[in-house]
Amino acid sequence: MDWSKIIDGFQLQPEEIEQVTERVFKIKANSQQYALKKSRLNPDDLGRWQAIQQFIQQKQILGFVPIHYAKNKQPFVQDQKHIYYLMPWVEKEYMDQPVDEYATTMHAIGRLHAATMDYHQIAPLKQNKTTIAQQFQQELATYRDQMLKYVRYFEAKRFMSPYELQVCMYYRDIEQTFNQLERWQEIYLDVMEETEKMKYSLCHGNIQPSHYVNTQTNTYFLNWEDAFMTSPTYDLVKYYQYLFQFHDCDMGKITDSFSIYCRYIDLSDYEKSLLVLQLLSPSNWIQEVLTSMQASRNKNNVTCSIRIEREYRKLLFAFQLQEFIYETLKSEQFEETY
Repeated sequence: MDWSKIIDGFQLQPEEIEQVTERVFKIKANSQQYALKKSRLNPDDLGRWQAIQQFIQQKQILGFVPIHYAKNKQPFVQDQKHIYYLMPWVEKEYMDQPVDEYATTMHAIGRLHAATMDYHQIAPLKQNKTTIAQQFQQELATYRDQMLKYVRYFEAKRFMSPYELQVCMYYRDIEQTFNQLERWQEIYLDVMEETEKMKYSLCHGNIQPSHYVNTQTNTYFLNWEDAFMTSPTYDLVKYYQYLFQFHDCDMGKITDSFSIYCRYIDLSDYEKSLLVLQLLSPSNWIQEVLTSMQASRNKNNVTCSIRIEREYRKLLFAFQLQEFIYETLKSEQFEETY
């Protein structure tokens, strides 16, 4: 890293530089504190990223930490292949009373989506409903075949490794997930017929605890490098999947936080089914099993076991959340059947 080029580019006179993470540096300069981010952006991303920054500023979105412009009037400094940007440092505040982080974060996500909400017609999707249904059937059949093939392969062994035993133990739960996924595919296709338009909004794209800071007055989202306009369910999926990988995930608070979000964004049955289809997708689970089979050749069974467990938890907690979401569906045809 060429510190002189970066510091000069932002016209700073640093008194102290502290590396906080691999990509974040805390800089004390000009009697202020700044966060310098070594981004993952590449030159092809800059146009989209700058457009998002301008859009956020125009909408005056709460929880956005402004980017400092460099002396070349660009919101970044490039050093070789790396792109850096500078923001005020936002210190996490420690409250006298405990904070429900799930609820606080969901309030912030809801405000973000509500402030940037728009709609688009789904007529093209309706026209391709038959094709979508066929894709659903083929995809699910492939998942089931792959899963059964892996389980039969592992069970044929005299001795199974820990991760292989996990896959076989979890097979029944994964099969239940397949069944429920099929159910939600049917719901998605049914409610599509009565849906004319769907919501889309600015999504942060990578919401997790390291990318936001809670203070007494606001929640500030950091790292907008993955932000783009899409269905608001995208942010919910990313946030929930992060939480679901941990064994102590509090499903009571998760369901409460979903209700909080729905005060800001009234998700339609179509959007709720889209959310559940993404949460129940076993693609990452299938891929992790395959990756573990390849990695185990290097005898790294502990890492394989940990990764398998994380992907299993994501599906397990998603299965629990979809039960709650089903109860919130508005269409009368879902009131008595489940």
